[in-house]
Amino acid sequence: MCRIFVFFIFFYCLMANTCENKKFNIAISKQESFKTILEQLADDCFFSVVFKDSFSAKILENKTMILNFHKANLNQIFKIGFEAFDLNYSFDGNVLSVSRLQTKTFFIHYIATSRVASSNTNIIFSQDAIQNNIGLNSPILSNDNYQRTIDMANQQDDFTNKSGSKIYSLDAIDFWGEIENELKQIIFRENDKYLPQEHFNPITINKASGFVTITATPSQIKRAQKYIQALNHKLSTQVLIDVNILTITHHNNKTTGIDWSSLYNLGLGAIEQNPLISFSNHSASYGVNIFSQDLSIGKIVEFLNTYGDVSSVSNPKILTLNNQPALISVGNVIRYTQNLVYQTSNNTTTLQNTKQQYPSVFSGVLLDITPSIDGDYIILKINPSITATKDSRIENEADALPAPPNLSTNQMSSIVRLKNDQKVILGGLISKLQMKQQKRIPILGYIPVLKYLFSYTKDLNQTQEMVIVITPKIIKFEEAE
Repeated sequence: MCRIFVFFIFFYCLMANTCENKKFNIAISKQESFKTILEQLADDCFFSVVFKDSFSAKILENKTMILNFHKANLNQIFKIGFEAFDLNYSFDGNVLSVSRLQTKTFFIHYIATSRVASSNTNIIFSQDAIQNNIGLNSPILSNDNYQRTIDMANQQDDFTNKSGSKIYSLDAIDFWGEIENELKQIIFRENDKYLPQEHFNPITINKASGFVTITATPSQIKRAQKYIQALNHKLSTQVLIDVNILTITHHNNKTTGIDWSSLYNLGLGAIEQNPLISFSNHSASYGVNIFSQDLSIGKIVEFLNTYGDVSSVSNPKILTLNNQPALISVGNVIRYTQNLVYQTSNNTTTLQNTKQQYPSVFSGVLLDITPSIDGDYIILKINPSITATKDSRIENEADALPAPPNLSTNQMSSIVRLKNDQKVILGGLISKLQMKQQKRIPILGYIPVLKYLFSYTKDLNQTQEMVIVITPKIIKFEEAE
């Protein structure tokens, strides 16, 4: 009896190995079902078939599918047949398991937060108005506070009794919430044979680990896999943004700005002109100009020196992920005093309390840049805001000002498309400055009473223009490592 059992095991393994390497010619007509073929193969090749749900067994009994296999092995038959019926299967040599649905876990390269970044400078005179300032470098917010923060930012325009200047930019990204909705739209189409029931959520997201687990049919899983692979490729690409902020004090106070077309006539080497931008013979000032990689910042400064005195305000470099906003702030925070008076009355007395607050405004450059990679091109959404006090002397005050300062603002918004490592130059941000210049004779100009005889004050009018040079460079995931 023992010999017979050992022989049976040996014969079983021999037949299984023979079928694994065997080629089959099978023609399935409308008189037969794929389930019947599986049962015949299971008998001939000594493996078991397990249907994990009634639907998978029922759909394989469908006799409307015509399949023909020519010199196909078992794995090829299973792959082609189950893909045709959109069923999930696994085969380990002894057991063939068939199910309607498949569960697969994917990983998405993204931080486990929602991001809200905004910049806002408001001057509020009314003591009953609420001041909600979300700083330019706001910390990344938790998902619980995400909607509340957006509502707070959107309510800034509802406050009354405001004065002064407002620079406002809001970038809100609920990445994980958007991903779940997008996956549902991509995976489950209206005409699909399988759609999840309302009480069942087929997509589970673990934000802390970045895991996304999906339960769906194999064809639906493939759609999700294709989308997530493309998404991870985009997310893993970064953009290095090099920004040069320059200020030109024009020699000619009546200037209308810089004629950028002249830059092509200075013999600065191979400079490609963007075909989408045309220059007239009498061009004066353009907001956005695109130049090739061969144009160095030194050549740009050399060109600008022909218009006036050039000074560098800042040269920040920032690395950001694709489609993620990069926020740059260069300037001063100016605080001023605000007195709040509270009165509490009852039948006999009236109590009055005074409280001081020190709100602030921003004076300087706010730059919001969002890159989007399109092959070898980069699309930049650029929002620069330049705010300056009309009296430059108060910017260096050590104490809070007694009243809100007067501000002047230059703003622009642009979306440009340029090649990798090209330069985009923002110009035309012109401001008129009025200041007083005092000159004194050494020693005598500082003596009380006599100083008025040995010094004088002169009113100066200056025309300044701010030029922002932005150079984006694509940093692929391999380079970042």
